[in-house]
Amino acid sequence: METSGRRILAGSFPAPNPDEWRALAARTAGAAGVEGLVGCTDDGVPIEPLYAPLLGNAGADRSPGGGWPRVWEIVQPHRHPDPNRAGAEAREDLDSGADAVVFHLDRAIGRGGERPDGVLAYDRAALEKLVTALPSGGCTVRFEAGEWALERLFDLEALRGYRRELVAADWRVLADPVDAALTGASADPSTLLDACVAALGRSPVLYILADGRSWYEAGASEALEIAAVLASATLWLQRAEGAGIALDTILRRLELVFAVDADLFLSLAKLRAARLAFERILEAAGLGDRSEKVRIRAETGSRMLSRLDPWVNILRTTVAALAAVAGGADAVTVQPFDRTLGPASPLARRIARNVQLVLREEAGVGRVRDPAAGAWYVAHLTRSLAEAAWKKLQAIEAAGGLLAALRAGSLQAEVETTRRAREARVARGRDGLVGVSMFPILEGKAPPEAEGGFEEALAAARTVLVAQPRERGTAPFRPLRPFRLAEPFEGLRERAEAAKRRDGHRPAVPVVALGRSSELHELSTQVENLLAAGGFEAISVRLGGPTEAGEAWRRIAGPVVIACIGASEAKRTAELVDALRSAGARRIWVVGSAEPLPGEVSVIGSDFDLLAFLEELHERLGTPKTVSGGLE
Repeated sequence: METSGRRILAGSFPAPNPDEWRALAARTAGAAGVEGLVGCTDDGVPIEPLYAPLLGNAGADRSPGGGWPRVWEIVQPHRHPDPNRAGAEAREDLDSGADAVVFHLDRAIGRGGERPDGVLAYDRAALEKLVTALPSGGCTVRFEAGEWALERLFDLEALRGYRRELVAADWRVLADPVDAALTGASADPSTLLDACVAALGRSPVLYILADGRSWYEAGASEALEIAAVLASATLWLQRAEGAGIALDTILRRLELVFAVDADLFLSLAKLRAARLAFERILEAAGLGDRSEKVRIRAETGSRMLSRLDPWVNILRTTVAALAAVAGGADAVTVQPFDRTLGPASPLARRIARNVQLVLREEAGVGRVRDPAAGAWYVAHLTRSLAEAAWKKLQAIEAAGGLLAALRAGSLQAEVETTRRAREARVARGRDGLVGVSMFPILEGKAPPEAEGGFEEALAAARTVLVAQPRERGTAPFRPLRPFRLAEPFEGLRERAEAAKRRDGHRPAVPVVALGRSSELHELSTQVENLLAAGGFEAISVRLGGPTEAGEAWRRIAGPVVIACIGASEAKRTAELVDALRSAGARRIWVVGSAEPLPGEVSVIGSDFDLLAFLEELHERLGTPKTVSGGLE
């Protein structure tokens, strides 16, 4: 087919036939059939292998309304504990392409912790050190201070009062008392909510958040994260209306914050669904024409990051950043790839910055409004998440609102249930973590370390906190506990490293192989990868027959062994197992073919609990127990 001298490629293909597709899909899927190809999100949203009108599952898409950004804001995060260092690094990022910076001010030390989790700025003097290096105008500087938001607001206002060159600075102190309580603050969020609403009328520096990041980091489902953010935003609107403050004022100062991760489509659909749902709230409040004032900031989540092979985190955050932009975020924050190791190194900050610059300046992702619009799969996810989130929001409001639901503990219990399901999928290999549970590297190259210590800043912060003691009350409700999916594997790898320091070598597991080379290569590689996920090396021994097992075992004796058996030797499995037991093996696993499977032997196969397997290996080999490190 020719049109104006151009060949239309689609014209050379036969018309699609849904029955033929189903037949081909069923043949490929095997015993599970086409139904086995259907997935499901944590909210129960089915995900089919293909969406098309001919299959009857292609629903109409509803793109979010007038609030879609023309260009997104690149917001670089900063957590270095030393205020001088944090300010200098922020200036470097602003000079190198970032549009704005966000300072995560420390909360851990103020709450009685041992190590800071952000910039140590607990008084005006420390804040002055932080902002001195920043440009006086032309960029937005955000400060996240948790339960100390109002104190830092007063400090920054005082700085602007006696340093006139700072008046033009676009400073924003971000307040979210509910999120502060969810992350460990003991302050009453209800009292702080009213205080923040009262301060909005007099201070142009104060902004408010409806934050979903702590929900994400604790393992919440996508719909629950959306519902929590919407419930928090609704709470702000209700408090403002009760205080006689125009809702329009609240909308100009409100920022909805979500986490995004390496699940590209689920993350971008989450942002699209959240914008749609909030626009519905505005319509109900008579503010439907204010949708362009709704601002969404997306931040790449820490739940997906790993200490092991941290270079893979670059890929994870890049996909998450793309999801944020395609999902319509007004502002995007990319966490440095070494976030799990402590303060960010210059290399990690540069890569985090350049990920967004490449997406904007070279890939041109922001040149198309709602680039995912029209995709039937995205339409299905967006609509389903919006509907699921709306139902959860209605349930929260029916329970008396967000604060009442949190005090009852029902939402925290729901998050814990979803968290356990996520952890189980990783443990059983249904969700793989590259560099952690899949394709691990035992001797990887470590990233560069961050520049500059923070001992002096820590001492100064402790002095300030002692001089200004703050009474700690009881927590208003059970906080959410953040976690990372890689943490259990990191703990096992730390045990292996401790054993290496003690013994001079890594713990090793014998792997005996019986069968043809063509049968064993893939099996041996699989076992080596499984063992490396726990920090073990494989001692590979190729057998000519079961009778050689005893002699081999005398050379590599130990309490455990893994047997790789090819299909050609499947019928000799029992003979091999008996020989290994006679030689002294007390625990045997089999991978590959076995006919029949002897008793008291475990199979490494589909739906295999890798985490339990590795934990048992560590116990039987007696490696030292250690405590897995968390986020610095």
